[in-house]
Amino acid sequence: MEKSSLFINGEWIINDNQTFFESINPATKEVIGSSCLATEEQVDLAVQAANNAYNEWKLTPSPTRANYLSKISSELKKRRKELAEMMTMEMGKVLKESIGEVDVILQHIEYMHGEAKRLIGEIVPSSSPNRTIQMVREPLGVVACITPWNFPVVLAAYKIFSALITGNTVVWKPASEVALSAEIFTEVIEQSGIPKGVFNLVTGSGQTVGNKLATHENVNIIAFTGSTNVGKKITEMGSNTLKRVSLELGGKNAVIVLRDANLEEAANGIIQSAFTTTGQRCTAASRIIVERSVKAKLIDLLVERTKEMNVGNGLVEESDIGPVVNESQLETIESYVHQAVQEGGKVEIGGKRGSDLEGYFYEPTIISNVKPTDTIAHEEIFGPVLAVLEVDSYEEAMKINNDTIYGLSTSIYTNSLHFANKASREAVSGLVYINSGTSNAEIGVAFGGMKMSGNGHREVSNHSFDLMTEWKSIYTNY
Repeated sequence: MEKSSLFINGEWIINDNQTFFESINPATKEVIGSSCLATEEQVDLAVQAANNAYNEWKLTPSPTRANYLSKISSELKKRRKELAEMMTMEMGKVLKESIGEVDVILQHIEYMHGEAKRLIGEIVPSSSPNRTIQMVREPLGVVACITPWNFPVVLAAYKIFSALITGNTVVWKPASEVALSAEIFTEVIEQSGIPKGVFNLVTGSGQTVGNKLATHENVNIIAFTGSTNVGKKITEMGSNTLKRVSLELGGKNAVIVLRDANLEEAANGIIQSAFTTTGQRCTAASRIIVERSVKAKLIDLLVERTKEMNVGNGLVEESDIGPVVNESQLETIESYVHQAVQEGGKVEIGGKRGSDLEGYFYEPTIISNVKPTDTIAHEEIFGPVLAVLEVDSYEEAMKINNDTIYGLSTSIYTNSLHFANKASREAVSGLVYINSGTSNAEIGVAFGGMKMSGNGHREVSNHSFDLMTEWKSIYTNY
């Protein structure tokens, strides 16, 4: 059974009186390992180590910093399957998705390696003679990366490598559900020979580790992905020390299907967006807003494709959908489906636990007859549940799409250039997809949400440098 340690100042650390928490395989309910519950003192040590390493790391040329990323990439390729299998065992997603996640990390490393040569400033013409003016990017210091369990490593990688390339140092707090995966990834980073203190791993509770990082006087940036409620609290805690805070939060993403759409393509995109990662994605399709005249045909196609999906242990090759992450999430999904039916929703398929399976399984579910005022039409479920709402026009569809506190991802299926362009302008979403699903992002493209889905910062692209650096203006008279 695995037992992980903390990684602080280049050393793996466990105190004599260290306490631990268990990692549970959601497909089998078996304990697969345990991880350290870091103390506040250990968090202090990690931040101190990162702070001490910062002065030298920020002066290291960015192409030299990028060389460590190349070494990380080489080591990650060797441990690709091992890391993927651990992610599947810890949080449940099917193995092909976990392998895909590792491959996206490798793509992101390649992208960030190139960006190390493009940390470009500006030269501004001066209004005075014999003067030059330069504007350059400066790192801020220690970055606390606080990441969720649904993408155990790649969401951390986006933050970590953006921070390291720009000259910041890192303390990473992963979600407790995926601490063993975080340890493997940390071992990969360690093997690159990165200087001591530049990267640190602390596992444990949000109450202890997360709160300490959010309030620590020597943490300059918090990069957080998680729930909206926790994001608000982190912002409040960080405000006393004027930390820069980046929030990637929830979503209630919709796919709009107009009467002129290719329904076969729409059904394929919806199923991929709704049920990949068992619906446990911030960009997952949670609402289908379809014009009334094609609703019945679309539902038939969705039900037909859903019936073809195999629910099971993510390590089994035939599985298309794994378990949800834990019992609490399973109960939350059950509660939302029950309430949807009470409010008049009709279960077209699914609507119950995978009763013949041992773990935390819930069948992929489609609920029709959902009204815009229903609970399931507004609140994030984070599970394999689709709500179908019918409308009479594009205008009604877009109004319903935007009538939510969230603004992460919107998709529209249509063969009309008119409505495609209107949707791209009118959707209050950080991401808009025309004729593809809600979960289809690419490396190098700014990622983030509007309204309660985020606070304006962007990741996955060079736009993340706006979070990780600040501008310094240099005036030289000669």
